[in-house]
Amino acid sequence: MNKFKINLVLTIVLLCSSFTGVYAQKGSLMAYGSLNYKNNNNNGSSFGANPLGLGYFFNDHVVAGMNYAFDREKNAIGDLISSHNEVGPFYSDSWKIGDHFVIIAQVDAHYVWGNTLMNMPTGYGYNGYLTRIYPIVAVSLGHGWALKAKFAEFSFQQTTGDDANKTRDRTLIAGVNGSTLGIGVSKNISLKKKTQ
Repeated sequence: MNKFKINLVLTIVLLCSSFTGVYAQKGSLMAYGSLNYKNNNNNGSSFGANPLGLGYFFNDHVVAGMNYAFDREKNAIGDLISSHNEVGPFYSDSWKIGDHFVIIAQVDAHYVWGNTLMNMPTGYGYNGYLTRIYPIVAVSLGHGWALKAKFAEFSFQQTTGDDANKTRDRTLIAGVNGSTLGIGVSKNISLKKKTQ
């Protein structure tokens, strides 16, 4: 399997994990997420989740909760060279299209922290914040399961390093590119007992 196919599959997994609820009963829970792995041949690898979340349905289409994402990069000899974490609340609203499709809009507000260029003289830790809004398309698979795909994003991240220069980094993402695509799965869990 070539690098393009691996990246495409991981991108689809990432998108699905980023999506939220697919029409459930008020008071039910939704768990969602995706894991991604990327091997850069002789240049190292990365592993992460983007994101893993748990939300509560306030009605049949509004979900709010918390999610967590991480990414770990290793060099060719297996040493950890960078880590990134983010955690915070999310809110999503959804609109059903037919019996099997749902369009979702999600907003994340995250605290971020991590380390870059670890085990190197120029490495440093950082922390900051990230806000992100993105659309998702979900396909119901039955029994509370859904396959979800994120296909665009508008986000802003700002971090400050703990190095001597207090390195500041600002990242703005708008539109569609490789980093804005992802696929994941979700499972709706009813908290109500079924009546006979």
